[in-house]
Amino acid sequence: MNPWRTGMLIGAVVVVAAGCSVTDRKVSGTATTATAVASPTTSTSAVAKPVDDAGLPKLLGSPSEISDLVGVAMTPEAIFRKPDTKLRVEPIRCLEAVMPALDTIGYYGRTGFAGQLLHGDQHAQVVQVVAAFPTDAEAADFRDRTARHWRSCQNQQATVTGGQVPLTYALEKVESVDSVASVPVSGMASDGTRVACQHSLGARRNVIIDVRVCAPNVGNKGRDLVAKIAAGL
Repeated sequence: MNPWRTGMLIGAVVVVAAGCSVTDRKVSGTATTATAVASPTTSTSAVAKPVDDAGLPKLLGSPSEISDLVGVAMTPEAIFRKPDTKLRVEPIRCLEAVMPALDTIGYYGRTGFAGQLLHGDQHAQVVQVVAAFPTDAEAADFRDRTARHWRSCQNQQATVTGGQVPLTYALEKVESVDSVASVPVSGMASDGTRVACQHSLGARRNVIIDVRVCAPNVGNKGRDLVAKIAAGL
């Protein structure tokens, strides 16, 4: 992925009911009592298979969906299949909080990864990442551990190097709503415009969803994108 092309990455439960049939019949002119016959039922709960690497790209939000969410026409770049290893963040404790898709030890246990950058006018940019883990519990653990790391960087500044120019971001307080962690992040674009973003992280089944939405009036659009992607799981 090359997030620096513009100078800145701001970037049914199935219920089986046992039925009963009741017969009321006469045999040789003699009334018989009603007999309840229970239909034999079998209950099978289909356990969803873990999402694998091949199934990840289709989970990403489509350009049209993201354009509608952001309110700006967004142009997608190619989907990338592994975390970025070139960018560096100081202080290092802020690595995971600044943006998605950076290479961290938390990703080492993954079984799949897919990410994409989209950009548009008014400094609108979106980074969306989905990564698969062997089990649902491991995905939830990734989310919880990463959110704790974010909190160690809240209300601080962090500088990203390794791109065209060093970029400094301000991170605010981390909040968690419906098991989705979010942190407001802002930075300065090359033309001096202060751009606001929301970085949000959630998990559904064995997949973690990590996004950062930068847009005019960004509000909770990061959290909204996490919810949209999670709905596909």
